[in-house]
Amino acid sequence: MRAKIIQLHWTILFLLFVFQFTFSQAKFPEEKIAELQANLDSICLPVYNSGIKISCKVVHADYNKTLYELNPEESMTPASITKLITSACAFSKLGVNYSIQTKIYTDDSDINDGIINGNLYLKGYGDPDLNSNDMLYLANEITKRGIKEITGNIVADESFFDNNYNTLSGYYKGDTGPSYWPYVNALAFDKNSGSYNPSTSAASMLSSSLTLGGVSVMGTVIMGTTPKGAKEVTQVSHSIYDILAYMNKESDNHSAITIFKMLGAKFKSNPGTLEDGQEVISSFLTGLGVDRYSYEILEGSGLTRFNKVNAELYMKLLKYIYDDRFMFDYFLNSLSVAGKDGTLKTRMIGTEAEGNVYGKTGTLNGVSSLCGYAIDKDNEILMFYIVMNGFGGNATSMRDAQDYFCMYLAGFSRKQ
Repeated sequence: MRAKIIQLHWTILFLLFVFQFTFSQAKFPEEKIAELQANLDSICLPVYNSGIKISCKVVHADYNKTLYELNPEESMTPASITKLITSACAFSKLGVNYSIQTKIYTDDSDINDGIINGNLYLKGYGDPDLNSNDMLYLANEITKRGIKEITGNIVADESFFDNNYNTLSGYYKGDTGPSYWPYVNALAFDKNSGSYNPSTSAASMLSSSLTLGGVSVMGTVIMGTTPKGAKEVTQVSHSIYDILAYMNKESDNHSAITIFKMLGAKFKSNPGTLEDGQEVISSFLTGLGVDRYSYEILEGSGLTRFNKVNAELYMKLLKYIYDDRFMFDYFLNSLSVAGKDGTLKTRMIGTEAEGNVYGKTGTLNGVSSLCGYAIDKDNEILMFYIVMNGFGGNATSMRDAQDYFCMYLAGFSRKQ
C-alpha cells in the first residue's frame, strides 16, 4: 500500500512538472521574446558599439523571467538611481507608516506653572523636510500648553548625526564638485538652503515665533545637546512616504544623504555617520542575496562617481519590493511617472509608456540611468534597468534611447 502511495505521489509530481513546463512555454512564446530582444538590441547595441559602456536588464516581475539583458554584470556608476536603494532600505527597515520626528524638550521638571525654568531644546532626528511651518506649529503647541516664560536658552541639538556636514565633497579626486554636495545635518531647516547654520536658523525661528505668540524668552539661541532625562514638551513629524516620494520624484540629494545617515544613526550608532549608513545598506542588500563584493554604495544620493552597481543588484532589489505587495504600493507611487510627474514629467509623452513607466532617473557628467517598473500591454509588470557610462556631451541622446527602451517594454505583450 505504501509503495502505491509513493508511486502515485511521483506520478502527480511528474504530471505537475509536465503541466508547469508546458504552461511556462505558453506564457512566453519564443517569437514574442525574440521580437522584444530585437527591438531592444536596436536601441542598446548602437550605444555599445560606439564605445559607450552600457548595461541593461529586463525581468518579468511575476515569473522572475529574464526577457532581455546586455552586460548585466558590468560594474557601473549609477548616479541618482542610487536613491532606489536608499528608499527601499528605508521602507523595509522603518516600515511604510513610519514618521521622522523633531522634538522639543526641556530640563525643567514641572512646566505646569506656565514657566520653563531652564532651557528649551529643539532636537532633530534626521528629518530632511523640516521647515518654517513646522517651527510655527511647534511654537503654537508650546503656547497652547500655557507657557508664558522661558528663563533659559533655546538650544539647537543636531547631535543625532556627526558633524561631517559635506559628506564626500572633496574626498575623492575627480569626483563630483563641491558645489553639488548639500549641507547635511540632523536638524535641517527649509532644505538647508541659504542657511550658514540650519540648526540655529530653525531654533531662531522657533524663538521669534514664541515671542510673537506672547512667550517671554529670556535667553538666546545656542548650539547644544539635550541632557538625559529631559522632558518632552511637543513634537512635529513628517511621514517617511512623503519624504521618500519627494526624494525620488524630484531626485533630491539632500533628502537622500540625510536618510542614509539617519538609517545609520537609528540602526548602527549615534551619532550617525556615513560609515554607519554604508553598513546598514550593505546589511540590507546582503539580506536580498546581493554579493557584497559586486557593488559599492558610499552615500545614498548617487552624487559620487565612486558608487558602483550592476544590473543583478537592481533586479533583486526591485523583485524584493514587488513581492511585498503592501510595501510595493508605497514604493511604486514614490517614483516618477513617465509624462506625469517628477523627473520623468516631460519624457515619453504621447507614447504607450506615458503613465505606464514608474522609474528613477540618474544623471552625472558622462552618466545616464533609468531604472524601475514598466506596465506592459498585458497589464503585467516588467522590471528594468538601463545605465550608460562614459559618453561625451550632454545626456539627451542617452535619455532618448532609454525612452525608446521603455516604449518597447510598455508595448510588449506575451499574450496578444
